[in-house]
Amino acid sequence: MMKNNRKGQAAMEYLMTYGWALLAIVIVIAALIYLNPFSAPELCLFQQQGFSCSEPNPQLYLNDDDEVEMNVRLWNKLGKSVEIHSILCTNAQASAVGESDATDAGTEKIATGSSKDFTAIACIDSDGDPIEMEPNQEFRGRMIVWYNYEDDIDPNIHHEAQANVISLVVG
Repeated sequence: MMKNNRKGQAAMEYLMTYGWALLAIVIVIAALIYLNPFSAPELCLFQQQGFSCSEPNPQLYLNDDDEVEMNVRLWNKLGKSVEIHSILCTNAQASAVGESDATDAGTEKIATGSSKDFTAIACIDSDGDPIEMEPNQEFRGRMIVWYNYEDDIDPNIHHEAQANVISLVVG
């Protein structure tokens, strides 16, 4: 009789050990699904110092024609005032698009250390066509800003700053 008891105890210990391990694995998988750490974070990061667009992150949304547009708050951290002329949202390479494709910002002045909101910036592809996406899809592209310093000698020659943008498109 003692032999049967010991086999049963060994089997129970085996099942309990692996049962707890399986329970731990299920909890970890559930946490990973809930937190989704593998999705890219939303960001807006300029390639050079001087501007910031991540406070708050840009909003990408679908307009009435299901085309992607962007709202962004642009911070001037260049150390002197600037005049923003054009802003472009694109998923194309920067060399494939130009200022003529951009949304005209008029001549918006931003003092050093302050910000300005820009809304309804059209997002275009390399052919200059509006980008069409579904809600909750991830946009990966760039924002290009053309600007001048207030004291530039020729205000017709614009400086260019580029930011990488990753964000979910909302409906």
